[in-house]
Amino acid sequence: MAYAVIAVASAMLCCLLTWLIRRTLINNSLLDIPNERSMHQDPVPRGGGLAIMAVIISGMALAMNVGGHVWLIVATLMLIAISWLDDRKDVRVELRLGVHILAAGIGSMALPMDATIFNGMIPFWLDRAIAVLAWAWFLNLYNFMDGIDGITGVESISIAIGVGAVLYFLGFGDMFDYTLISVITGACIGFLVFNWHPARIFMGDVGSIPLGFLTGYLLLKTGMQYHLMAALILPLYYLADSGITIALRLLRKEKIWQAHRQHFYQRATQYFKEHDKTVKLIGLANAALIGTAMISINDPWPGIFLAVIIVAILIGKMHKVSGLEIDQIRT
Repeated sequence: MAYAVIAVASAMLCCLLTWLIRRTLINNSLLDIPNERSMHQDPVPRGGGLAIMAVIISGMALAMNVGGHVWLIVATLMLIAISWLDDRKDVRVELRLGVHILAAGIGSMALPMDATIFNGMIPFWLDRAIAVLAWAWFLNLYNFMDGIDGITGVESISIAIGVGAVLYFLGFGDMFDYTLISVITGACIGFLVFNWHPARIFMGDVGSIPLGFLTGYLLLKTGMQYHLMAALILPLYYLADSGITIALRLLRKEKIWQAHRQHFYQRATQYFKEHDKTVKLIGLANAALIGTAMISINDPWPGIFLAVIIVAILIGKMHKVSGLEIDQIRT
C-alpha cells in the first residue's frame, strides 16, 4: 500500500509539473518543429521529461541509502544535463556518447559489488565493463524508440511493473528498488495525461535518455542478482525492433544515430494514422511479456520461447499493416 501511495502521489505531482513546464516551454517558444522525418504535423513543446525526472529524482533522494545510490543519482543528473542541452541544440555524437558511457560507469557503482552477468565465468572487470557498455547502449536504444506519442511512457511503466512483479514473486528487492519502481510508474502515468495521442507535449531526450538509464538499472540489477532470463524478456520488444532496424541500417551504410522513420512501430503508425493504436498493441504485448517473465522464473526456456513468439507476432503485425517488405524499407 505504501508503494501504491507513492505511485499515485508521483502521478499527481508529475501531471501538475508537466502542465507548468508545458506553459513555460510554449511561452519561450521551445517547440519541436516537424520535418520530413517527424511523426507529428504541428509544433509541440519538447522537454516534458523534466517533469518526469524531477519527480523520480526526488523519490530516489528520499529513499536512497548513503553509498551506491548516490552515484546512481549523480549519473542520472549528468544525463539530464547533457540531454537537455541536446534538446536545445545538437550536441556532437562523440561528446554525447562519452557522457553516456561515463554515466553508466558511475552508475555501475550502485550495482551490488558481488553481482555479475556471467556468474563468474569471466573476470569481474570484464563482466562489469560489458555491463557498462550494455547499459550505455540500452539508454540510447530507449531514445531511438521514443518516436511516437506515449510509447516511452508505456514502455517504462511496463518494465517497472514487470521488474516489481518479478522481485515480489522472488521475495527480493529493497526499499530503494520498490520506490524507484513506484516513482517511475507514477511519473510516467502523470506525464501520459499530456503525452497521449495527440500529444500536447513531448518528453524529449531529457526524459527518454534518463528513463532508459534507470529502467536499465532495474533490469541489470534484476539480471545480475535474481533472474537474468526475466530481465531479458521484459524489454524484448524494444530490443527486437531497435536491433533489427539498426542492423538493416548498418547494412545500408546509414548513420544509425540520425533520426529516421524506419522502426516497425513507426511504419505501423503511418498506416494507422493514430499513434495510440500502435502504443496499445505494444502495451498489450508488454503485458504478455510480463506474464512470460513470471513463467521463466520457474522454467526459463518455455518463458523465453513464448516471449519470442509474442514479439514475433507483434512485429509481424506491424510489418503486415505497413505493407512493406523488410528488405524494401527506405527512409
